[in-house]
Amino acid sequence: RLERHERAAMGSIIGKITEELPRHEVLAKTASYEIRRYAPCVVAETGFQSTKGMFEGDQGNSFMRLAGFIGVMAKPKNEQAAPIAMTAPVLMNKASDEGSYKMAFFLPASRFARAADAPTPTDPKVTIKDVPSRTVAVATFSGNMRAALIAEKDRDLRAALAKDGVSPKAGAEVMAAGYNPPWTPWFLKTNEVLLEVEK
Repeated sequence: RLERHERAAMGSIIGKITEELPRHEVLAKTASYEIRRYAPCVVAETGFQSTKGMFEGDQGNSFMRLAGFIGVMAKPKNEQAAPIAMTAPVLMNKASDEGSYKMAFFLPASRFARAADAPTPTDPKVTIKDVPSRTVAVATFSGNMRAALIAEKDRDLRAALAKDGVSPKAGAEVMAAGYNPPWTPWFLKTNEVLLEVEK
């Protein structure tokens, strides 16, 4: 059964995840990772450049572009000026070009089944995309997101999958997901690395 989360109000309790989450089911669980199948969903996405990796550079401005689209603390920057609830997690991953990265907010599945249902961004750097169903391996951890930590968790996840005979999809790149606002103490943060795997 797909988990349906109807939550809002980002970070109202420090360390507690209160936002709506992407719909998914857990197919398998081990001591070090889960295999999840995510339902099709809609994301608001923007890109940024950085010579210092995914977690240093323009990611702060990227977050604010996406926050502006949904109307966090200001009039929503979309053609309908329609406020959209914050969700979790915020997803980051490498783009195809060297030094390019993507950041995405999941739009609430309770409101938007397709990209065509979402309001059009007024910022041309924000795009709305349909994401198909996918099966991913997920490892959860705490701490502050740093490139070295994500690389370590990526290696650990791939090693655990190889031991269990689970194959990542060809060319799959690690995705990093953060569930809490930046002011959350590091030891209360919930982070994940996700790697798409063969079904």
